[in-house]
Amino acid sequence: MPRAALILLLLFSPFAVVFAQTTPVALTGTLITPDGLVPDGTVLLQNGTITAAGSHITLPPGTRTIETHGIIAPGLDDLHNHLTWNVLPRWKPTQKFGARYDWQQTDAYRKILEAPHQALTEAGLECQMERYAEVKALTEGETSVVGGLNAPCSQGLARNLDYDPELGPGLGRILYEIYPLTINERALARANAVLAASPHGSMLVHLAEGAPNNASAAEEFPMLDGRGLLQPGVSLIHATALTRYDFAIMAREHVGFIWSPRSNIELYGDTANVAAAKAAHVVIALSPDWSPTGSDGLLRELHYASLWNQRQAHPAFTDRDLVAMATSTPAALVGLQDKIGSLEPNHAADLLVLRNTGKATGKDAYWSLTHATPEDVDLVMIGGVASYGDLKLMHQLSSGPDETLHLCGVEKAISFATETTPPAGTFAATEATLDQALRKQGTQLAPLAECHQ
Repeated sequence: MPRAALILLLLFSPFAVVFAQTTPVALTGTLITPDGLVPDGTVLLQNGTITAAGSHITLPPGTRTIETHGIIAPGLDDLHNHLTWNVLPRWKPTQKFGARYDWQQTDAYRKILEAPHQALTEAGLECQMERYAEVKALTEGETSVVGGLNAPCSQGLARNLDYDPELGPGLGRILYEIYPLTINERALARANAVLAASPHGSMLVHLAEGAPNNASAAEEFPMLDGRGLLQPGVSLIHATALTRYDFAIMAREHVGFIWSPRSNIELYGDTANVAAAKAAHVVIALSPDWSPTGSDGLLRELHYASLWNQRQAHPAFTDRDLVAMATSTPAALVGLQDKIGSLEPNHAADLLVLRNTGKATGKDAYWSLTHATPEDVDLVMIGGVASYGDLKLMHQLSSGPDETLHLCGVEKAISFATETTPPAGTFAATEATLDQALRKQGTQLAPLAECHQ
């Protein structure tokens, strides 16, 4: 069901419905737009859509203006995650591995991650796991995710792009494959049909994941080529074992790349040769993978990637590059560049408002975004609906009812008004249920955020 219809069904009072759908809202602050930064800018929202963004915006009569005093960016788009696993605490292996199949065979992985995840799934807690993961995504400034469960566990909090774009009819399908080399001929035919459709769909595949010199991981690239899946619309996740020559082939075939540096380094001691990928003009997006070995979400992965980049002898990216890799670039990789990922007219009103932490030291908004923490998130809006943020802004914009979250010593509010099939009870009850179930497995619920890191 389209998000607009969900809002009409789920918001509680007649006035709230009218406000969410028809009353124009203007947010002021420093805008991150496709053309650059706009100090003292305004973004105008109506009917779940951005109608204007810039420094000189004519506001229609009746517009409600909210001064954010912060940075207004597109919501972050996460194309690589495994959401239900994000209820599990961080795993810190005592060794580095050659390829992903190596750590998946260890007793430590099976005991610390696989067994508790399986136990919760068998206990019928998938929807609670999904709900917790989507809340975690919102606290990280994410408005779109990939890697969640299919309905009926679609929570309606973030956009779940891989099974329901929620952005209107006539869009390409998005396929998400963890083991693309093992799909059968029927699934391969479906993938080719999705990629050949008009408009064409997209396919996100985990491939060549391991240490950069691992031969078995590297061999997956020609095997994927042998299956005919090096074609436009396909993006490779991880790709840590690929060479300069492989990236040149990807560029030639218009194959994208989704980079998850923290998880790569935690597991394999190194990450993909992103300098070679950039030099070959491969289109690169950034994503966190999952909480156990990656980042809690895309905001923290941006910070990690920025610090990693700064430590290189020849940094491959600017802060502006990294911001694009979390917003407009992932939208383009899945064919949604005209719908999400940018503060532009006729795009969905998916927004992130952050404190301008760099202003006092002369840093720009790109730096502030790549160095932000979850505490800095003032507001997340999806389809023009205030979904999460500081209490003051949520009180001004949310239709409620909201719940209060305590995140790294800061109070935040989250709205569940757009949930389609919510688990019974409050979010606090969801947390308690998951924590109790995990403690029976000898572990505990992961925090929503790792503070002071």
